[in-house]
Amino acid sequence: MYSILIIDDEPIVKIALRSILPWEEHGFFICGTASNGLEAVPLIEKHHPDIIITDLKMPEMDGLELIRFLKEKEYPGEILVLSNYEDFDSVRSALLLGAADYLLKIKIQPDTLLACLNKTTIKMQNTADRKDSILKTDITEPITDHLLSFFQGEESLDSFIERYGAEKFGFMKHSCAVCYVTFEKFLSNDAFSISANLLRDMILDAVQGVLQPYILVLSAHNALVVFSQKELMCSQVKVEQLIKKLYNRFTMYQSFAPDMPYKENLKNYEEARTTYQDFLHSEGHYKNDVAKTLTYIENNYMHRLTLSSISANVNLSTSYLCRVFKSEVGTSITSYLNNLRIRKAATLIKENTFSLKEISVMVGIDDQLYFSRLFKKCMGISPSEYGKRFHL
Repeated sequence: MYSILIIDDEPIVKIALRSILPWEEHGFFICGTASNGLEAVPLIEKHHPDIIITDLKMPEMDGLELIRFLKEKEYPGEILVLSNYEDFDSVRSALLLGAADYLLKIKIQPDTLLACLNKTTIKMQNTADRKDSILKTDITEPITDHLLSFFQGEESLDSFIERYGAEKFGFMKHSCAVCYVTFEKFLSNDAFSISANLLRDMILDAVQGVLQPYILVLSAHNALVVFSQKELMCSQVKVEQLIKKLYNRFTMYQSFAPDMPYKENLKNYEEARTTYQDFLHSEGHYKNDVAKTLTYIENNYMHRLTLSSISANVNLSTSYLCRVFKSEVGTSITSYLNNLRIRKAATLIKENTFSLKEISVMVGIDDQLYFSRLFKKCMGISPSEYGKRFHL
């Protein structure tokens, strides 16, 4: 049974969360509630909750201040944050500080809350299992540390397996796929911020319950993900599907999405290492064809664009451009363009200078009804509702 502490300054939210689930039937119990971080601290010290569900905007000590305090005290549990649509900057900060996940208040339903809680407890159990495994063995370094040394070194595959044992590392001779996740090109941008833990957790979230890849975190902004080709085939999952999920998750709360070049059906880990080195060679840069396409879209999103017109203006065939764009950017041209237009529209709505009809046209969408549907699909809320949150 996992204990949960709820922190929110709105009584109706605490009441709603208490009554939304038959908690104990699902293996949880609420050990207490608080209205802000200051009230929560003594309760945390008393009950040691496994999971804290906290609002971000509260008086006296808000959610971010509480998370920073708990991080300093090395709180061992997991934190879920409650947010509104306009709180994305705060959500991003919470995740960077170590929060496990976030829940949009307006979208909380019993099934979504339970799914989030179950995912969090699985993460907690996996962490506990890893600690138990380390305590029960004489191995001082986990497998991922050895794999990282292989990818960053030059030792032959046969020599590596012979040195560390075929029983544990024989899988490296089998077919695999690799994906290099890198934010290198954003490092000069002062607004960019990410942590190694967040990067790992986002990747884990994308493959949760489907695959068990090796995630080799190279730095706070780079990671290499190695999949078993056999597992991909058995699960009927393509790497590009996982990349799209990752892309959508990142752009949901920040404007920075990583480059994610990948390659499947590699003979073994030796070939995977060569592929990784090729990725490093072009690190931080899109291939010229994709780079000029991104520049063209950024400069012309406000006009009527089609796949044919975009490919014609960058002097590439539509089929080739679609393939290479998705491979490098992690999403289709259409999805990228729609996401860009909606992000531009959201900025204009916040400024409160133009009508929604004018904004729709300004971002290249003449049909206001379609604009509203697309905005709600991307943001989870209609343009008018989004505007009300900023201009009461």
